[in-house]
Amino acid sequence: MDHGHDHGHVGSHSSQLAHSHTHDYAAANREFYDKEAQNYDARPDVAAVTKQITAAMRKAYPDLFDESSTTVMDFACGTGMVSRELIPHVKSIIGVDISGGAVDVYNQRVSELGLTQRMKAVREELKGQELELDGAKFDLIVCSMAYHHFGAIDVVTRTLAFFLKPGGSLLVADRKGSGEGEHKSEAEVPEDVRRAVAHLHGLEEHVMRGVFEGAGLGQFEYRDLGIVGGGVLGKDVRIFITRGVKPLSR
Repeated sequence: MDHGHDHGHVGSHSSQLAHSHTHDYAAANREFYDKEAQNYDARPDVAAVTKQITAAMRKAYPDLFDESSTTVMDFACGTGMVSRELIPHVKSIIGVDISGGAVDVYNQRVSELGLTQRMKAVREELKGQELELDGAKFDLIVCSMAYHHFGAIDVVTRTLAFFLKPGGSLLVADRKGSGEGEHKSEAEVPEDVRRAVAHLHGLEEHVMRGVFEGAGLGQFEYRDLGIVGGGVLGKDVRIFITRGVKPLSR
């Protein structure tokens, strides 16, 4: 999702980003993706890495994907590139994003594909309340190449954990932290990107472990996907996937 300049899928979130004391990353992302959504799906670099990430998710965790039963939230879904890769392998998907422009493109693509009975996107700023998303809870929540945009990933993770069914899993794919590849310095990154990216140098394992465990998710795993990404934030930066599971007792 790297602000339309890097791999991953477009989109970001949410009211929780207001918890960032220095900058409203949510507003910057919403403004950018409302404007760029119509152009995003045409980018072959984004499509290629999205295919790699979703294939790696299914390879690493095949038991999480059941076409007859798995209900999915695609968080920070953008225009739906991840959702469209995963829909053949799950029962249904709800995409959630703060960008109305991205959500419109998502739903337009769904209509063109004749999949309106199985997937849709909504523009929501989730807070983790019972009446949101009509009370839905999910077997699986995925978030691809979006966490580095979030100002308060601890609050984001707690919010997502709320929407998991007991025993459900959260899968997050994003850029590995400093020391992995060549991350550009802040001064080298264009201003519009800096305004929308809270974690310019990626996210390290100990950071992800802390926010997952802080949200009450167990069975933490952090895997190098063997995928290398580039773009405006740097080059040869490796992509990880983390998994956390909501305990059955919660």
